[in-house]
Amino acid sequence: MDISLERRFLSSFKLIGSAKKVCDVSSDIVVPDTREDILRVIMTNADYSIRSKDVESGRVVVHGELKATVVYVPESGDGLSTLGTNIPFECEFEVESADSGCGVIVDLSIISVDTRILNPRKVMINAQVEVSQKCYCNCDFSWYTAPQEAPKNTFFKKCSSEIRLINLVTEKTFSLENDFAMQGADNASHLIAAPVSFCVDSAETVGSKLIVKGHTDIKGVFCSGGNIETGETTVSFSQIFELPERDIVPDYTVSILPTGDFFELNDGNVSFEIHAVMQIVCSETKVIDYVEDAYVCGAETILEQEDKTVCTAERMICQTEAVQLDHSADFDIDKVLYMSGTVGTPKAADGKLTVPLTVEAICASVDEQIRSVKLHGSVKFELEFGENERIGCITAKIASLKSNISASDICVTATVSSQVQLMQFRSLQIISSLTVNEPETTAQTPSVYMCIPNENDLWCVAKRYSSDTDMIIALNALDENDDISGRLLIVPRIK
Repeated sequence: MDISLERRFLSSFKLIGSAKKVCDVSSDIVVPDTREDILRVIMTNADYSIRSKDVESGRVVVHGELKATVVYVPESGDGLSTLGTNIPFECEFEVESADSGCGVIVDLSIISVDTRILNPRKVMINAQVEVSQKCYCNCDFSWYTAPQEAPKNTFFKKCSSEIRLINLVTEKTFSLENDFAMQGADNASHLIAAPVSFCVDSAETVGSKLIVKGHTDIKGVFCSGGNIETGETTVSFSQIFELPERDIVPDYTVSILPTGDFFELNDGNVSFEIHAVMQIVCSETKVIDYVEDAYVCGAETILEQEDKTVCTAERMICQTEAVQLDHSADFDIDKVLYMSGTVGTPKAADGKLTVPLTVEAICASVDEQIRSVKLHGSVKFELEFGENERIGCITAKIASLKSNISASDICVTATVSSQVQLMQFRSLQIISSLTVNEPETTAQTPSVYMCIPNENDLWCVAKRYSSDTDMIIALNALDENDDISGRLLIVPRIK
């Protein structure tokens, strides 16, 4: 005889693939015939944009583009000149069960960029771009509960557990257009860099909609004669997402990637048009009741079991640390004109999170020359997590850079912020079906047993002796929370 349990379903997404790769990107740039030879390179600015993320059978392919601008001093030593190029790149990931119906969340970061002078008319750009992807498929989560009606003397061990489910993986594109004034810029000035950073400020649910609000910080870096100047502005944005029809307010993670931009400096104003994609993953905590064990008194009970490893909780560790980077240049520094930095791939080991750093400082020397120095180092964070917790994802960024100079020595204080997602997992043993075999012969068995259990588990005692926990409690005058280990019990047998 088979006893059917009631199967429950909840629509959700399942993570089927997660990986990171570092792409080596390189290209040569030739100085146009109308410009002077290169004397020395001052800085290289690199920005990325994502062009597409394609999910095919068994793989995910990410296409992107690196926009590099090289600032250099021409052979005459007068002023500054720039060279620019766009370098496409591609990164492929194998995801065994991926298909065109999956959703993919992608993140990009530039972990290094460098320029090498091949000859006075040619340079080579070498950069490393870290590409990470998480691939999700729509896959119902299922479990089993006890039936409304079951044969007599059938007992079910019912359990409850909190589980974390992903109920939405989606994205939206948006664009920002505006202009802002650059103090000190004139018609002879030219834009050399425009770093853009996106920040999510808040999210709120209104009915079935999730409204995400944030802002974009834009910094314009331009050459004016032999100097480098900066200007900045902030633009707000918001996006609306349709949520699944549930009563639970979800948690969310948001990542934003640029898909393209255009900047133009004209008459002291920077006009810009920025295109980006907002990717969002919404999760919820759901309590499920399921059958962990079962038996039928007086009969052999064969159980079919499904083992499920589920995420039961997650938390984010946010930390900020400052580190000092020191460098002695081969020239005396008058002032620092501009600084930029990149973070390498964060690594977690032995309770520490280590984030490599590279800071490039553009300086004016005391003899009125523009030069650059690079400073390298790393910042460490304490990282404590529980035995059943795993690291989900790690992000790190430079929050601020401050410099202090003394003759040829420069000290840069870099403040770095990190976010580490920790996920707690638990293994659930869920009974999916019962098969009951009635005994062929009726053997004489005692109607009452006496036992001294070694463990405090009343369910195991009742199952072993074909009894009922409620009857054992009543017969032995137990309270529900009494410890029964080592205690003499009277156990009635149910036939």
